[in-house]
Amino acid sequence: LCNNTLLKSQSNIQKVQSCGIDIRPKLVREINGIAKDLGEPFDSLKFVSGAIEDFVSSPNQKEQNNNKQSGGSTLDILIALHACDTATDDAIWFGLERKAKMIVVAPCCHKEVRKQLDSYYLSKSQTKTQTQHHDHPLDDVLRHGIYRERISESITDSIRALLLEIAGYNIQVFEFIGGEHTSKNVMITALLNSENVNDNENNNKDEEVMVSQSQQHDDTKIDRLKYLASSHGIKEHKLANWMGISLE
Repeated sequence: LCNNTLLKSQSNIQKVQSCGIDIRPKLVREINGIAKDLGEPFDSLKFVSGAIEDFVSSPNQKEQNNNKQSGGSTLDILIALHACDTATDDAIWFGLERKAKMIVVAPCCHKEVRKQLDSYYLSKSQTKTQTQHHDHPLDDVLRHGIYRERISESITDSIRALLLEIAGYNIQVFEFIGGEHTSKNVMITALLNSENVNDNENNNKDEEVMVSQSQQHDDTKIDRLKYLASSHGIKEHKLANWMGISLE
């Protein structure tokens, strides 16, 4: 996980403050040493050891942290490359807390949803007799473990995309590299909506109208989110938990 992973040259551009987080202390020591050896152009690039979850706060802690930090630290770009399982959700929440203008993630592993999907399908199949009609349109797909794994990836990232939209971001989901290089080749990009960036420029009346319309859109997206989750037996999702949104 790193705020900015590519710094081609800082000699001709404004200084960029960049911080990378990795759980491997040995790797962190090595790349901090490389950055130091590269000299002054890279003196604002640093890496710290730890899990991203250690650097984020819960919804209840956020208000307290913001009061202590006079509004909290801001972040321009957050990038998370193959942060395993719910670490991607922790990274996204890290960016949301700090109102990052851009969030870019390439997820890896989807264990949280896979466990719930397995449990949901198996419980359904055990109570079903051969004479009963199928009650899920994907019954004959979900009975195969390999397809449950693939669908778990799609469900997980679709939930993340909806949650980012609810948080006020414009999102895109696409393949960023060929499957011959890695099967974990889906990227989610999120740009903070310009209305959220410039929300202080509107007068009070316009703000009230915008908030009302935004709330209606959010309610619709939350309904879609809950429908997607309930259709696959998903009751827990780390990013939804961070955001204080129930899937039930």
